[in-house]
Amino acid sequence: MHRFVCIHGHFYQPPREDPSSGQIPLQPSASPFPNWNERILHECYQANLSVSIQNECGEPQTVCNYDWMSFNIGPTLFDWMEQHHPTVVKEVIAAHHRSVERTGHSNAMAQVYHHSILPLADRVDKETEVRWGIADYQYRFGCRPEGMWLAETAVDTETLEVMVDAGIKYVVLAARQAKTVLEEGHWKSVTEHTLNTSQSYWCELPLGKRIAVYFYDPDLAMDVAFRGALNNGVDFANKIVQRTHSMKEDALLNFATDGESYGHHHRHGEVALGYCFERLVKDPSITLTNYGAYLEHHPPEHSVRIVENSSWSCAHGVDRWRSNCGCVIDPVMKGKQEWRRSLRDVLNRLRDITRTLFLEHTHVWLTDPMQLRHDWKYAVLTFTEESTIQAHSCVPLSEEQLKNIRNWMQQQDLALKMFTSCGWFFDSHEGIEAQQILEYAQALIDHTHIFVDWSFETPILSELNALLYSDVEVHKV
Repeated sequence: MHRFVCIHGHFYQPPREDPSSGQIPLQPSASPFPNWNERILHECYQANLSVSIQNECGEPQTVCNYDWMSFNIGPTLFDWMEQHHPTVVKEVIAAHHRSVERTGHSNAMAQVYHHSILPLADRVDKETEVRWGIADYQYRFGCRPEGMWLAETAVDTETLEVMVDAGIKYVVLAARQAKTVLEEGHWKSVTEHTLNTSQSYWCELPLGKRIAVYFYDPDLAMDVAFRGALNNGVDFANKIVQRTHSMKEDALLNFATDGESYGHHHRHGEVALGYCFERLVKDPSITLTNYGAYLEHHPPEHSVRIVENSSWSCAHGVDRWRSNCGCVIDPVMKGKQEWRRSLRDVLNRLRDITRTLFLEHTHVWLTDPMQLRHDWKYAVLTFTEESTIQAHSCVPLSEEQLKNIRNWMQQQDLALKMFTSCGWFFDSHEGIEAQQILEYAQALIDHTHIFVDWSFETPILSELNALLYSDVEVHKV
């Protein structure tokens, strides 16, 4: 009997750069490191590249965990790493190439660019987030991605449609995001405890399209995140092997967690993962794989319907990012998150106003300003901004007009940055994550005033001040 194992790590940090300087300010809470990106890189991202362990004979051995795990790295985090730690980026990319050589498919998945909650975005923002995530992946890995990680695994049917239209073949969700499974011609309701997570499923979409969906094992994910599985990597490997013994031939055992579990959330978690991989690699009954490789050789045999507007970190769907749903970190703060709804509403209004201004000012130059926005990230990464603008232009453009279009593209980038999910995730609007997206909102207002000389932002700022953001400079006149 033979089975497959896939362990996925979602590596991501919220953007921390000051919008005006592009640099991360000093963060004393990350001491002895200057900021949290540096600290987590040391504890996790870099640490997982080279893990020193001892094999069963007591001999020293080095394991690169990226060689054996499925993973995604948030594009904004990847960009920071490329600027400050390019060697780490090169070694991660080398691990991608080794996984392709070993399995024919990459261990690396793409991710929606700004880690926004796509079910709460309108369709054009969904399209840009997906297209930019693909562009970042192509730039770094030199090929198109097969799978894409959704922020907080938040999903709805429209999001899946956008992903399929962009060429994405599969997505990974939590087991509780499966609603019904088609078995023997009948749709059967499932829960995270009754769903068979050892296979992939087709999710049929409108217009005859479909996408493959993996649902990760919830128990093993909880073991890693909260139950001390990383206290001993060998014991965890043994548990995984025992779990596979009850599975069918060629079935897939898979689970997903925050990648930061391996070294940051759990001290020396990367070492435990290295020991786990060392044991699993040697087990003849198991093949460590990635989702793309498994999909090629074991395509879905059943169909699934998803729970609309669901996610892996909110029991109420996606309400954690738009309402006072009760999801908090500190129980004392439960019921005190009305600010989430107010913040979502006012930023949606700011997005709509500034997008309208963008479209009004650029349609005289461009055949479709939104199509240029979709293509913009790849143009920036490949230094082809001018030729990309010219390809979308409907009139000959001067140097000044080219510069103006670039500025409008930067304006739209700021509008997308406002919706980074972390701004709503935590308990208080006074946290650094919520403050960060407010800084993006202020930067968006300031940037739009390059071209607009009337106070379009006055009602927006009044609403923001009404949310008691007294410690944030969002009171421009």
